[in-house]
Amino acid sequence: SSGINAEWPLRPGVHGLDPSMNPGKLFNLLCMYGDVNKIKFLMTKKGIAMVEMKEGRGADSVLRFLNRAKVLGSSLSISPSKHREVVLFGPPGILEDGSEACQVFSGSRFLRYSTEKKASKNRQVEPTKILHFFALPLEVDEDFLLKLLEDKGCPTPTSISMHKSEVCSAGLLEFDSTEEALDTAAIANHLQGSHQGNRYLLKIAFTGKKSMPIDNYEESRESRQTASKDAKSKEKDEKSGRNFDD
Repeated sequence: SSGINAEWPLRPGVHGLDPSMNPGKLFNLLCMYGDVNKIKFLMTKKGIAMVEMKEGRGADSVLRFLNRAKVLGSSLSISPSKHREVVLFGPPGILEDGSEACQVFSGSRFLRYSTEKKASKNRQVEPTKILHFFALPLEVDEDFLLKLLEDKGCPTPTSISMHKSEVCSAGLLEFDSTEEALDTAAIANHLQGSHQGNRYLLKIAFTGKKSMPIDNYEESRESRQTASKDAKSKEKDEKSGRNFDD
């Protein structure tokens, strides 16, 4: 079994990382399965990172769903670490892409399990070739998202489906392979910037779907039927953290 036991600490080791991987990209994948405290890429041993998860459940989920996942040209190998803690000391090393080798995420606003309410919105599933995206502003369209992904060097989706709720733009992206979907999630999850005067934030999650649905999401139809102006105003401040699970 891959379950947690006395020998499984909250600090899994991740091996087989591509040189283009960095703590931010690795966080973009791990955050879907549990809250991350710290990520430290080893400077003396290339392709290895030490991860400190907040809870054992998160460490277990990372092992269950991401072990042997192919990301950015490499196959991840995740296993219990001998280290009892991820220690950060001295100036951080610099990776090939110029990013810092050690990063702390314990205070990140992108943690998805920091409250029971946030945790309840996550659906832990194995990666497939279809990604769920959400939290984009209502003003953007499919072309904006496709251009954003292209500019960041992501694989090109084979199809896209976007719908508008009362709160944000959300939808599905399908790729040729699960590996391309993983690459896109690592690169594009939590991209943020400004578009036509509006701030945007792109959030990504795996759906577990193996094919694109014919109809739009049920909750999209329900939102249009039930959401009121009061609800829209109340939820406006929450839109960057709202997960429209399908």
